[in-house]
Amino acid sequence: MKNEEKIAYKQVITILDNMEPEYKEKIPKKLVKLFEENSDENYEFHLDLTRPLKEQELNSKTLVLLAMLNLNYWCETEEEKQELIKHYTENERKYQEELRKKYNTDNIFQKNNRENKQEKTTEEQVVLVEHKESIIRRLINKIKSIFHRNENSRF
Repeated sequence: MKNEEKIAYKQVITILDNMEPEYKEKIPKKLVKLFEENSDENYEFHLDLTRPLKEQELNSKTLVLLAMLNLNYWCETEEEKQELIKHYTENERKYQEELRKKYNTDNIFQKNNRENKQEKTTEEQVVLVEHKESIIRRLINKIKSIFHRNENSRF
């Protein structure tokens, strides 16, 4: 079993121990025993009872387990279950949409195309700039070339 799962089990057990007893009683004993037996005994989780669960540093697997417990054991009516399923489905849809936007291959290619166009434009700009020597530098080079020719012609 992965360490992340063991930590999640420990967090769930700690949360259950701090809830009203009626909530823990609604969960099958075998499931509670599974959480207890497979939890990470070396992991220390301190639940701050003054803050809501969403503000605590909970493992993502812990949140999934709590959602599963809520849906399967703590919802009292079928209507409540359906409302919760609808809520979970909507959250999943939003999450998938965010992922789609973030990792959309079309956007990645468009971004690369924009970067390539910018690079080409920059290259073209560099190519279009002429380097002109100053008049003084050209005059000095001309004089040097005359002296250089004269030195070569002596020999």
